Amino acid sequence: MRAKDFSSISKSTVLIFSMLGISLILLLFIIFSKPLPTYEKSEIFSLGTYVRIYIAGGKVSSKNLLKIAEKEIERLYAKYSSNIPSSVVYQLNEKREIECDEESLFLFQAAVNVSKITGDSFDPTLRPVLMLWGFDDVNSSKRVPSSYEIEQVLPFVSYKFIDIDSKNRKIKLLKEGVTVDLGGISKGFIVDRVIDRIKEIDPKATGFIDAGGDIGIIGPKFGNRPWQIGIRDPFSSDPTKLIDTLYIYSGAVATSGNYERYFIQNGTLYHHIIDPKTGYPANNCRSCTVISDKVMTADAYATGLFVLGIDNPALEYFTKFGVQAYLIDNTGKTVETSGFEYFRNKVK
Repeated sequence: MRAKDFSSISKSTVLIFSMLGISLILLLFIIFSKPLPTYEKSEIFSLGTYVRIYIAGGKVSSKNLLKIAEKEIERLYAKYSSNIPSSVVYQLNEKREIECDEESLFLFQAAVNVSKITGDSFDPTLRPVLMLWGFDDVNSSKRVPSSYEIEQVLPFVSYKFIDIDSKNRKIKLLKEGVTVDLGGISKGFIVDRVIDRIKEIDPKATGFIDAGGDIGIIGPKFGNRPWQIGIRDPFSSDPTKLIDTLYIYSGAVATSGNYERYFIQNGTLYHHIIDPKTGYPANNCRSCTVISDKVMTADAYATGLFVLGIDNPALEYFTKFGVQAYLIDNTGKTVETSGFEYFRNKVK
């Protein structure tokens, strides 16, 4: 009888301890598990394109971070647009010499550096040519300029005509007729600055900013997952059709394509990515995607490498400057740098 009682007590004790163990596990799960962040999103027209912001706060409300991002984009756009009279770029074009802050000096120096590295395939003094084509502003009338008109303005296109005096914080244009347009780099720079601002306020914020194909990662999806970024099929009129997919936890992706801004005249497509050496749209590439740690870097090199084209024998050389690139030409041929494949892997 006693042995049977002892057995019943043992079973009861085991059952009680099992229930306590399960309860403890559930309690620990509730304490340490965190709900997935709620993302706020918006789309605004700025920087000459549609800008998508997708953000979740870690310690600051997502809605507040969204408002901060939108305001910062507009502030910086007003500061660096070549078409706003109060901007740094507009003032430089008008006055020929200006004194500016460290932020502006950094941006101008970065533009000059990329110009040097790409052999002038990216050039911030391309504005006179862009104006001929109507690509200086989304509202400008588009047209095909004559070869004579292009020949007249090409002598004013060279980054060498920009003098940067960092010590005295001055920027000067060395030749009359030279004007600057930072559109090929400022969009990425602005996205970087907005992300920096968000991370200053909330280091645990996550999300991304997509400024017309220039994408900067604020933080991994839900804090630990990659963002899935598609590369658009440049041969399809459907903007949702993809030709490749990337998985990005941090950093930036930028794509330059001949389908972004263009017009058609007499059956010929003319796009906005102009070769500074010829004054005509670059024709040896259809799409160029660049991955880097900063959107500014990806943005500028996507333009420069697009102009250099798919037959560029020095493509791998540019990985020294922190970029990985993937190019598609008009026939569908592709070429990429050695490290690009890494970003196609979902699990790293």
